[in-house]
Amino acid sequence: MSELVVFDLDGVLVDTQYAENGGLAYVGELMGLRISADQADALFAGKKMQECIDLMADLASAPPPPDAMTLARARCEELIGDRLDPIDGVADALTSLDAPLCVASNSPRDLIEKRLSGAGVLHHFGDRLFSAYDAGAWKPDPRLFLWAAARCGAGPADCVVIEDSRVGVDAALAAGMRVLQYTADPSGRPHREGVVTFSEMRALPDLVRAARHTPSRTGFAESRGTA
Repeated sequence: MSELVVFDLDGVLVDTQYAENGGLAYVGELMGLRISADQADALFAGKKMQECIDLMADLASAPPPPDAMTLARARCEELIGDRLDPIDGVADALTSLDAPLCVASNSPRDLIEKRLSGAGVLHHFGDRLFSAYDAGAWKPDPRLFLWAAARCGAGPADCVVIEDSRVGVDAALAAGMRVLQYTADPSGRPHREGVVTFSEMRALPDLVRAARHTPSRTGFAESRGTA
């Protein structure tokens, strides 16, 4: 394999960050914290759940409930409910991409599979689902991306990573991979200078093709891809 497109999960393929934030905020309430939606985005985006729980414990100066992670995940599932939609346009983008695809996420592997199955896009990835829990490394540590690429037979310079969080962008750059940053807000800024941003998933196949001709880590002109 000479090329690989590596996707994050939440916020890139499926929209569950609001539910995960809500689950964590619920645990925060049990600890005496009141966390707004904007505060949750700033505190939790891209972090593993235990790290978020530990952060809230520091803020509250109180220990979390002993079953904090179970409570947060259960509340998250309640908020998601019975229906999980892929990010708008992502199903078409996955069909149009002409390179092998994989997912590399900070979430547990069973959750990755469940989310992709619920959104109807699991078949695009086969068994190429890579969890930080299996790698023993969480973004922004680049080892998750490097491990996923190696398992798929691709070198770092042959990978294009699709991310939305700062920790994900940092992990991809540290791994020496090209990165495209998805932002649902067309006015969203890149997390790092020079990283291409785009707000329309249907633009992704063209952006991936363009990225193949761009040296990794350098030369990315900022974009608002809407084609």
